[in-house]
Parts: sequence; structure tokens; C-alpha cells
Amino acid sequence: MAANSSGKKPWWKKLKVGRRGSAKSKAPDGSPQQGSIRSSADSSQDRVERREKLKRVTELGREHMEQKKTSTTLLGHKIVLQDAVANIAGAVKWAEVFIKEAVKDLPYASIVMAGVSLDEAANQDGFTYVTSQMRYYVAMESLLLPEDMKADLKADLTDRLVGLYGLIISFQVQSVIRFYRSRTKNFFRGTISYDGWETKLQDIKDGDKDFVSKLETAVSGTSLQGLKKLAQEAEHSRKTLDNLFGKMEELVGVSRDHLDTAQKMEQHMLDAETRACLEALQASDPRHDKDRIELDKGGLLQDSYRWVLSHVDFQRWRDDRVDQLLWIRGDPGKGKTMLLCGIIDELLKTTAPTANISFFFCQATDARINNATAVLRGLIYMLVTQQPALISHLRESFDGFGKQRFEGPNAWVALSNIFTSILGDLESARSGETYLLIDALDECTGNPDRLLGLVAQKSSEYPSVKWIVSSRNWPSIERDLDTATQKVRLSLELNEESVSAAVTTYVQAKVEGLAKRNKYSNDTRDAVERYLSANAHGTFLWVALVCQELATAPGWKAQKKLAAFPPGLNAFYRRMMDQICNSEDAVLCKDILAIVSVVYRPITLDELTALVDALDGVSGDYEALAEIVGLCGSFLTLHKRTISFVHQSAKDFLLKQAHDEIFPSGIEDTHRTIFSRSLRAMRETLRRDIYNLGTPVFSIDNVRSPDPDPLAAVRYSCVYWINHLRDCDPKKNANKDLQDGGSIDAFLREKYLHWLEALSLLKRMPDGIASMLELERLFEGHRNVVNSVAWSHDATRLASGSADKTIKIWDPTTGQCISTLEGHSGGVWSLASGSTDNTVKIWDPATGQCVSTLEGHGDYVKSVAWSYDTARLASASDDKTIKIWDPATGQCILTLKGYENDITSVAWSYDTTRLASALGDSTIKIWDLATGQYVSTPEGHKDAVSSIAGSATRLASASAWSATWLASASGDSTVKIWDPATGHLVGDPASVGVSGQHSQDLGSGDRPVCVDTRGP
Repeated sequence: MAANSSGKKPWWKKLKVGRRGSAKSKAPDGSPQQGSIRSSADSSQDRVERREKLKRVTELGREHMEQKKTSTTLLGHKIVLQDAVANIAGAVKWAEVFIKEAVKDLPYASIVMAGVSLDEAANQDGFTYVTSQMRYYVAMESLLLPEDMKADLKADLTDRLVGLYGLIISFQVQSVIRFYRSRTKNFFRGTISYDGWETKLQDIKDGDKDFVSKLETAVSGTSLQGLKKLAQEAEHSRKTLDNLFGKMEELVGVSRDHLDTAQKMEQHMLDAETRACLEALQASDPRHDKDRIELDKGGLLQDSYRWVLSHVDFQRWRDDRVDQLLWIRGDPGKGKTMLLCGIIDELLKTTAPTANISFFFCQATDARINNATAVLRGLIYMLVTQQPALISHLRESFDGFGKQRFEGPNAWVALSNIFTSILGDLESARSGETYLLIDALDECTGNPDRLLGLVAQKSSEYPSVKWIVSSRNWPSIERDLDTATQKVRLSLELNEESVSAAVTTYVQAKVEGLAKRNKYSNDTRDAVERYLSANAHGTFLWVALVCQELATAPGWKAQKKLAAFPPGLNAFYRRMMDQICNSEDAVLCKDILAIVSVVYRPITLDELTALVDALDGVSGDYEALAEIVGLCGSFLTLHKRTISFVHQSAKDFLLKQAHDEIFPSGIEDTHRTIFSRSLRAMRETLRRDIYNLGTPVFSIDNVRSPDPDPLAAVRYSCVYWINHLRDCDPKKNANKDLQDGGSIDAFLREKYLHWLEALSLLKRMPDGIASMLELERLFEGHRNVVNSVAWSHDATRLASGSADKTIKIWDPTTGQCISTLEGHSGGVWSLASGSTDNTVKIWDPATGQCVSTLEGHGDYVKSVAWSYDTARLASASDDKTIKIWDPATGQCILTLKGYENDITSVAWSYDTTRLASALGDSTIKIWDLATGQYVSTPEGHKDAVSSIAGSATRLASASAWSATWLASASGDSTVKIWDPATGHLVGDPASVGVSGQHSQDLGSGDRPVCVDTRGP
């Protein structure tokens, strides 16, 4: 992004945070909408909605004016006036945004604005005169033009009155026109000014004077008396309006600076760069998530959460300036999420418009909202939409980096810095209370420790920021939140009476709905209510699931069916699982449950058809697909064609208690199935220019998906197919797919560019880049850290041991993996191989089979070495011993003890009579294996000795094969050459340039390199 070449600060760096001048309303989708800022993610308001806004402003304005008022009489009508400028200011500021929206399409709405837009005396005089005179003539028309008046006189007066009306209407029309010409330049100034103002006003006054003069000669004395009375009332009305305009002038003077700033912010918030910044930030709109959750759970029942508002712990958190964090905790199904929904609604009602309210709902089953970074993105997005000036913090970080600033491994650092600066800005600006609410901390599966640490730290730093979090009763969460110094705990289990009363209310509401829907008799209704109340045990979710099952049963079967619902969530889930397993659709249902359990985000019905072979025949038939999903019992729920779990506890049950039933071949096999079916679906679907765009010359942001969308079924597959390949244990389950000529090779050769095009259309190109990097890593071989490598004696093979529990034999000339040796249950440190499973394994590289397992060490085996005659094997362990093995029998024939420091490496002398060991205390011990005693301790290194190796030659000048030398590498950046017979230093080849970091890579610390491929 280009820098600002003018040298001036961008507009967003000049803005200051202030109190908001807008009210809380509902967005087009029904979600709470705060502030005046709009991103492109918000849908534009249509005319009907703006009319509704103006209507709402009128209603709420009436309620506001009732708070403090005075009365006066205008043309015989009693009207109520606000007598406090501060209250008027609050009402006008509150309504500002909505009136501005309304007047875009409603000309008559400009009159509403006229009352708060006057700042010139001439304008005020004209407005008061025209308004009072219009009402004056309307009122006197029937009085002064009676039926018995002479026809010619009445016609003359009528013409004059109509002419006067015309002048007045012309005045008002031109006021509206002037309003529209000036509103974009300065919204609150000159609203009803227009060219030729004084001339027009004088025409009205002249017409008025002429009409009255003519009238005085034509009317009776009684009528004239009435006319004079009306004139007096009109004059009184003008004085009343003058007083009101005086107060309005004060209002405009007080608020003009704020309104000008708001206008600038609204104008600039719609620039392209800011829109791009907000779009990059917004992974999900928490307001929409809240609405979806409430809809999925059958709506928010006020009586189910209102108890918490009067709870002593809640009030203590709300009113105390010390306790900033409220932690609501409880078991699954206790209503924590709906409790927070209710609290949010109450805060929106009682603190608007002065408070900033930001919230986020974590859901483990949805990759968009199940990680710490997503939480910060959601909280920041909501704060910025309420306080537009806060965009400066985002822009400072976003400009020059773009979307990647909010994604990838560094996103958390960038976002936490932005979040901290925003909280500091809100605190210093004294912009009212800020409320931050995070639901379901236990469902934050991506870096939860980061999120918990941030909550604990920040909740103690800012007095004007109050936090509410909810979670299950997990000790890990409690440990992290215990570091917060100012917190209140509210346990649902310790408030069983209140929760049970709320559940009872919930039961009554659910049963009432069932009774109406299924036409229950009174006896049935009472029986259902009694059973649910007696067995709910304070669990909302259990009640909801039972009622969902009863909804499909006719009323006469309800009582009989009740007995089939056991109390408790796990018992209920077990009953549903048994029903599925015994049904004729068991295979299909278990396949669907398995796939929904392992996908990385909720999938749609279209996407499900691409992943389940049995659904090929009903692709596009949404009624049939919805019916099939319904066969999976109450585990799943369907919302706008998107499948998700009814609750996280349902997924937990399937992954733990029902694992063997839905994953009979293991969860890796399901990942393999999704990968395979995704690859097939993409090969069948993807093609060049799939949206028929031709040769587009416009931004991808301007592309809209066609209907029907040809990518609908493969959207998930395009983004996540490589993730499932990674998690399917590819070396075991997808080895052929990874080979040359395999399915992946064929797909990339045929569809690679089409896949990239699809990712671009889906706006997921960064995910594609990450996927290709992941795929590259999979092709490299090991799936985890490589701890050890060793050459064969003839240098034709290379062996590597890894923390992925495998050993690989490589052809160094081609770079191909020839064989993979598996068998360790822990990471492999070396070959013949030692492992973190405390064992040593001996392998046959030709067959890849483990031929022997040597057991006896009490801790990790860090180093192994064959003797030169391959008759013996030495192993060093973290149990501070070295064992000498007979590989032919698998027996340990000698144990060397006496170490006080870690043993990092071992090496044999050429004649196998001595064994050297490297230690973490910077020394080397040399043992005489015939006596089992160490004979020397060479010293000279200044740091831990990380690796040693014996040699049958004296580097470049060998004298005899029987002469063995010993080389040692250390963290002190040196390699030393020793004579093991004497323990004396022979050489210090500093010229080789071995660095400390290099020696670490060679095998220091906890990753020793002592791989040995000699062996029998």
C-alpha cells in the first residue's frame, strides 16, 4: 500500500475517541447494531427500513421527552416542551444517525431536521412565522368562511387564501430543496435556507396583510373577534417557538464539534482502505453468531436468565469498581450460553448509548470461532464499529501489510497489541464503561492458554473495562484465571436452586409449545411437564433434547415415549446412539456422524453430499438431505442448510464414549475418507473459468457467486483436503497417494490452476498457500522433528530417526525414501535405535522389520553405537547408565554406572576394548570394558560435550588401523581430537569453524546424534 505522499496525517490519525452520539438499534438481520460506522459487511438499508427508523425515532423521542417537560399552549393546543438543554441534547444526539438515514428518501423528514438545524436569525424568523401562520389560517378557514357568506365575496377571499397557501407551500418546498443541496456539505447548518429568502418571506407577509385587510370588511363582528383571538394565539405561539429555538441554539453550539467529527468519521469510514481493513479483520460477526445460537436453541426466554441479574455476585461485579472479571462456570447443558445472551441484552438496554459492549461466542466445532486469534478479531471488530476513531489502531498495523496482519503465526501478537492500545485509548478518553463478554472458554481449542492469560492480565489493568467469561468447570481454566487479582466467581452448581427454578420455567414454556403443536390433553400435558421437571436436574439441554424428540411423536404416544428418555445427558446420548446402531440406516448415519465429528468447520448439505458416497442420488434435494440428517437423532442440528452439533457435549460423547462405533477403523481412516472423496469431488467439479467471468479486469471483491453456485459442494474440500491428508497418518493410509503417479500427483498435474482459481473465488488463497507448504512437508518424509542421522559404512544409504516414531532409510543420490521402519511408541533418537519409550530396537533395513527389542533402561535412550566388529551394541540413557548388549541374544552383558550428569553420546574404540562417553558437564569418560572401570577423564572443553566419534585413522595421516583417535564436539564452539589411550589432547582444529549452534545441531542437549547403521 502506498504511503501518504502529501506529508499530512491521514484523517484517522487526527480523530479522538469520544462519547458516542448514536443509539443502539437492530441491524437488517435483527442483530443489535451499535454506532454509526458501517463496513461493507453490513447490508445497505432500503427505504422501508429508513421509514421504520424514523418512526422509531418519533416513538422513542416521545418517551424521552416525558422524562422532564413543561407545558405551553400553541393555537389553543397544549404541547409539551423539553425545558433542559442537556436532555434535549441527549435526545438529538441519540436520534442523529437514524434521522440522517431516514431523510435520504423521505423529503418530509427534512422538517424534522429543521427543528435542530437553525443557526441564523433570519432562518428562525422565517420558520416561526410560516409555521404559526400556516396553522393560523388552517384554524380560521372554517370560522371566517361560513356557508352563509356571499358567493362573490367568499370566492374572492378563497382565492386570496389559496394564494397565501401557495406562497407558504412554495416556501416549504424550497426549504426541502435547500436541505438536500446543503446536507452533504454541512448537515446541521443552513438546513432551511434558500435563495431569495427575505423576498419570499416578505411576499407571504404582504399576502397575509392583504388577506386580513379584505377580511376585516367582510366578516361579522363575532368572526372578527375570533380572528383577533386567533391572531393573539399565533403571536403567543411565535414567542413559544422563539424560546424553543433559543434552547436549540444552545444545543447546536454545544454539540456542533462532535457532530462535525462524526460526519467526517462516517465519510472516511467508507473509503476503500478502511473497508479493506475491516473486511480483513472480520472473520465472523459476533452479533450474527448470537442470533444464530438463540435461533438454534429455540429462542431466548427472559425468565430463564433474569435470576442472575439480581444475584449478589453479579451485582457485586456490576457495581464494584474493584472486581472487574466475572467468571460464570458450570457443567455442560446448564444454560451458560443463553445466560450470557440474556446478560448482553440487558446491558444493551440499560447502558446504551454511553457504554461500549463487545462479545464473542466460542464454538469448538467451527474453525472460524474456536481459537484465541478469532476471539480477539471479534472483540476488536465490535469495539471499532461502536467507536469509529479506534480504526486508527487497526490502520497503523494493517497499512503496508494487509490481511496477513490478522492471519498466520504472528496474528496473535499483532492483534493483542492492537487490543491493548484500544483498551488504553478507551480508558484515557473516559468514553464510558466498556463491557467484554466471552462465552465458552472451554471451546477455544486454538491457543487457549494465550486467551486465558490475556483475560487474566487485562481484566486487572483497566478500571473502566469489565469482563464476563463463561466455561465448564475445568481445573486448567481455573488455574489460569486465578492469576487475575480482581475477579468474582459465579458457580451454577452452587446456585442450584436458582438454576432449577429457571429450568422449571423453561420446561413450562417448552411443554406449552408441545401441547399446542401436538394437541395434548390436559393429562398428557401435566404428565410431560412432571416428568421433565423431575428428571431435568438443572440441565436445559436435556429438556431441549427430550422436547425435540417428543415433537415428532403424536400426542397420544407422548406419555408412553417419556419412559424411554433416561435422565442425564450421557445416558440420553447413549440411548440415541443405540437407536441409530439398531436402525436400518445405521451405516449411513454413522458415516455422517463420523464425518461431522472430524471436519474443521460446520459443513453444508451440499458439502456433505461430496463427502458421503451414499448421498450421490439426493444431491440438491434439500428436503431429502434434511430428512437424512434428522435420522442421526438429536446429535445434529440444521440451520440454513449448515450442519452442526446440537451442543459440544454431543461431539464429546461421540469422540469418547461412541468412538469405536463411529470410527471402527480409527479416526485416521475417516480423515483418509474425507481426503479421498474431496480429491475426487474436486477433480470432477473444478474447471477453467468456473464462474464464466471471461477475462475479468476487476477486483475479486466485486465477484458474486452465481446461483446455483458450481463450487457449493466443494467449498470445504478446496480449503481442507490437505489438512485431512495430514491427519490421516499418510505414510500408513495414503502412501500410494503421495507417490509419483498417485492421486495427488494426478490432481496437481490436471487441476492445480483450477484449484487456485477456486481458492481465489472463495477468497481463501492464503489457506491455499498454507496447504501447499503443508503438502511440501508431507512429501519431505518425516512428520516431526528429525533427531538423529547416520551413514552406512559404504556411504550408499542414510538413516534418519524422528520424533514421529519412525526411522527412514534414504538413497542419497536420488533423495528417495527406500524404507520406513516403525515400531517405537515414542520419538526415535537414534539407529540401531534408541527411543523415548526406554527401549533399543535392532532393524533389518532390507525388510524394514524390527528383529529385536532390548529392554532394561529406566528412562529415555539417547544414544546407541555398534562396535566395529558388530558383536556388541552400547546404549546410553537418561537413567545415567550405559548398557553393553549382545545383539545376538538380546541380553545386557554389562552396565556402566557412576554418572552424575547427562550422557549425550557414546563411541567405541576400533578394537572394541574401550568405550568413550560424552557428558553434559564438559568432560569425557573413557571406560575399560574388560574391568568395567573408567580409566581416564579427558578435560578441556568449556561447555557440554554434545557428540563424540571414534576413528581408525589419524585424520589425514593414518599410521595404522589399530590406532584409534577420538573426536569431540562441544557447545564451546570447538572440536577436539584426543588419544583415548592416554586421555591427552592431540589437536584442536579450530580452523574447521564449528560453531556452538552447529554442534548443537549435531547432537547436543536433548537431541543426541549417535545413529549407527553398522550392525550385523
